Amino acid sequence: MAAFRGLTSEVGPRARTVQVVVFTCGLAVAWIIVLFASTRLPVDLTVVLLILLTVVVAIALFTAPALAVIAALITVVLVNWYLVPPYQTFAIASTDNVVALTVFALVAAVASLLVGASSQARSRARESESQAGIIRTVVTTEESPSEALERVRAALDLAALELLRSSGRSWTPVATAGISSKTSDIEVAIALDVYIQGEYRLVGYGQERFAEAPGFIESLAAAAVRSYESEQLRTEQQRAVELEAIDRARTALLASVGHDLRTPLSSLRLAVDTLRSSESQLDEQSTDELLGTVDESTRRLDELITNMLDLSRLEAGVLLVKVQPVALDEVVARATLSWPTSVTRIDVPEECPAVLADETLLERIIENLVSNAVRHGAADELTPVEIVARTIDGTLNLTICDHGPGLTQQTPSGRVPLTASGTADRSSGLGLAIVVAFSDAMNVPVDFEQTTGGGLTVRLTLETGQQ
Repeated sequence: MAAFRGLTSEVGPRARTVQVVVFTCGLAVAWIIVLFASTRLPVDLTVVLLILLTVVVAIALFTAPALAVIAALITVVLVNWYLVPPYQTFAIASTDNVVALTVFALVAAVASLLVGASSQARSRARESESQAGIIRTVVTTEESPSEALERVRAALDLAALELLRSSGRSWTPVATAGISSKTSDIEVAIALDVYIQGEYRLVGYGQERFAEAPGFIESLAAAAVRSYESEQLRTEQQRAVELEAIDRARTALLASVGHDLRTPLSSLRLAVDTLRSSESQLDEQSTDELLGTVDESTRRLDELITNMLDLSRLEAGVLLVKVQPVALDEVVARATLSWPTSVTRIDVPEECPAVLADETLLERIIENLVSNAVRHGAADELTPVEIVARTIDGTLNLTICDHGPGLTQQTPSGRVPLTASGTADRSSGLGLAIVVAFSDAMNVPVDFEQTTGGGLTVRLTLETGQQ
């Protein structure tokens, strides 16, 4: 049920002025015709009345039926005074003239009413078509609530429009269009106040000057509410999809991180227990191998813990980024320091231009990529991890390429690889997730591709700068 306020059924001042002008001009034309005919007495009264009937119909077409009827009566008086014997009196000597004037008055009145009704019907049809088009546009177009409300405001020619939602005892604005209703220095009156479904309220501000059909107003208000609720629904659906994707990725990451943590911990415990066992008879080579296992497991644990801390910083929003020119060859050297040269092949010329990046984040990105490539790319002296830097069109492409089994699964976004197949220790993808997050933080594009012949190639596109 809708409540309306400020809607009147009066014709606007401009329309009334136009009607008065047309009415006056029509009477003037009729008077001129009668005066012209009076100079040629006697005249054929039927011909003159037909001509005057045309003038009356024209008045009805451009003004209102009531004014046309008044014009017809005035015309009868003029004809009687100037053209009907005895002249310049209101007496009528002939019965034929009485009949002629009476029939003229009746025909003129009926014609005026029919013309007026037809004109109003056409006007209502055009208005209904226009209103239907406005409602259809607001309902079918996926616009924001403010954009839809602006269409409604323009359609009603209001200064401002507010869509309010009930929140207990008060009304809270959810969308606005036009000037603010809270602006004290702008004098606007409430021209429209519509309640929809008892939960929403549409308030319009402006001049109280139009006569819109209540059904049209209610339909527009309902369309504005529908636009708002549709926007809310789209937002909730998008949020639900994002949360579902995040939940799936997080579940996969946590499950695999647990596996990745257990593997080095088990290896570390086994190696330490063997070294501490008094019953084990270890030669120097076996001792070195166990110590190597301790070193590798410790390094792996350190890498996992560092990545988890990085992920916590990302989720907490406390990641600080300082982009500045850095020497890429020095960053690559530090990032690959912990890996033997037999499993990596570095092709980063010293004369490479400085790149714009956060030095610490870039080092962590390269370190994670190389670590992932060495562990899951079957890196050895024959198939080392290749780290290549090339300058192309003002940017520097850094690629880390391995020749392992490649990717078997990706996140819903298609950007962050989650697993690499073909190894006993399946990667959680935590390091690669850190790579993407750090790259986004620095606005550095990162692409994951299949290596020709098998494997994973990761390409970073870095902007160059001067040190």
